[in-house]
Amino acid sequence: MNADFLVLKIHDEVASLNELREGESKPLGFREQVRKAVGQALPSVRWLEDSRAVWWSGEVFSVEIGLPMDEDPVRSLTLKVRLNPGLGSSGWLSEEEDELENFLLGLCDPNGWILFDLASGRRYQFRDEVEEDEAEATWSEVGPVN
Repeated sequence: MNADFLVLKIHDEVASLNELREGESKPLGFREQVRKAVGQALPSVRWLEDSRAVWWSGEVFSVEIGLPMDEDPVRSLTLKVRLNPGLGSSGWLSEEEDELENFLLGLCDPNGWILFDLASGRRYQFRDEVEEDEAEATWSEVGPVN
């Protein structure tokens, strides 16, 4: 399962990108601050260019991080999560979902950033945000991408 996400800094009430009004998102920070925050959450991240980085979790999945070109302060970033194609169509294992969620939570939570699934436009709810009586969010529920 692959997934694309958009990271924004907005108020908590927005549940989907459709609810977001123009100019409502706040800057994530200056470019160097955002790059530092990515490095703290994803310690072995490799910056290929000023605006693009890749992080591998062992051999299971990767996250490509994209910053807008020539934007400072940075208002958004994209995360492209890709399962290693060599693993076939078996999909995510529970431990891999947990690992990815922990890193993404470590990226978003301390910075006040919000994660949106680009395929559905919905705000991604981390497991610690889901009420006990709601269905638990999983990566298998994220909209498909190629």
